[in-house]
Amino acid sequence: MSEPRSLPSPAGLVLGLLACAALGCQGSGKAVDQPVADAVQHGRYGMALERARRQAEANPGDSNAQAVYRDARVAYILDQGRREVFKGQLTEGLAHFEEAKALAPDHPTVESWIEKTRAQLAVYWLDRAAEQIGPEHMNEAELCYEKVLHYDPDNPDAVRGLSQLLLLKNYRGGMSKTYFDDGLSSFHLLQLEQARRAFQVSRRYAENEPAASRGRQVEKMIAEDRLAQAKHLESAGLYFAARNEYRLVLLVDPANEEGRDGLDRMDREARARRELSAAEMHIRRGALETAEKTLAQAEILTEAQKDQVSLLQSGIEDKRLEDMYLAAQSLTDDYRYPEAVQAFAELLAIAPDYKDAALRKATVEEFISLAEDFYAKAAVATTDEEAEGFLRAIQIPWPEYKDVAERLRAIEARKAAKKDGGG
Repeated sequence: MSEPRSLPSPAGLVLGLLACAALGCQGSGKAVDQPVADAVQHGRYGMALERARRQAEANPGDSNAQAVYRDARVAYILDQGRREVFKGQLTEGLAHFEEAKALAPDHPTVESWIEKTRAQLAVYWLDRAAEQIGPEHMNEAELCYEKVLHYDPDNPDAVRGLSQLLLLKNYRGGMSKTYFDDGLSSFHLLQLEQARRAFQVSRRYAENEPAASRGRQVEKMIAEDRLAQAKHLESAGLYFAARNEYRLVLLVDPANEEGRDGLDRMDREARARRELSAAEMHIRRGALETAEKTLAQAEILTEAQKDQVSLLQSGIEDKRLEDMYLAAQSLTDDYRYPEAVQAFAELLAIAPDYKDAALRKATVEEFISLAEDFYAKAAVATTDEEAEGFLRAIQIPWPEYKDVAERLRAIEARKAAKKDGGG
């Protein structure tokens, strides 16, 4: 998904003044190099950074010079991030702000830009989620809601939208309508309790704490109910549905450890199930090496589907042996007997008792032996009639052996010439 390319300018950044204040007097108490401060104040951040860097390298033991260099880097990185945000590149801008935060964890300007940018990203992805209309776009909508919650974990619209979406996905996946209706009812109850608590907090009602306590009880009950449902689905091997339920648990109770562990577990099992399905497809198409690699990935991911991995791995071996057998048989059907013998031998070296491969190999070897014997006898025959008998015997099992067909045509030509001459 692409990020927005345009958005209103954020609140003005008095970066020059803040940076100059930060660069004022630190460490040794010596005055800051004025050109550095001037460059920052006038927005020439690259120039300020380069001068501060040279000072820091020339004075490695001077804490003031090191602090100046750090703050010049913060100013430069913030400016880079601000430029990205003004261009609408919110994700890139946020990355710059996070980099600046690593250098200056408590810098209020950095925190302000991070907060504003995350809020705008949350709005952007919430709008994208609203655009994903229809059952064919549920996966895309889910990703959009997860993006919103990544940037704004408590966003009520995203929590509500994702909750209903996950319930709907399970319902469409075969869950009962009762399950769907009960799930929606429980989340509507939760939202009412949350709204009630928020309203009472804002009005500072005396009964606020009882309301908050009741709300927490409701959340706990709903989380326990979804957790039980998730465990039931997991035990039934419905990993995608279980994953959705564990995610619902965390929407209600983000600190729920069982929910977090279950979601992580089901993420792996769901991914493993996709890999298993892909491996089955590759096996059907005969792409056995690709299937083996896919199964190797599934085996790393899964704990609950090891038997299915082993079964498909056995299926790959069965398919490989079947392909070898059919290839050898095809060579036989094409009268490529020496190659067929070699192909059967390679198969038997891996699976000595595979079907009737040993018998077929012996039969082809007998054809080869007979053909060689009759061909040798035809070569020393004293009459065309005698040679023809041997050559006809070769043609029955091996019509394309050496030059048998040409020799028979020559004999037929000589016989016809004699008949015409005699006539």
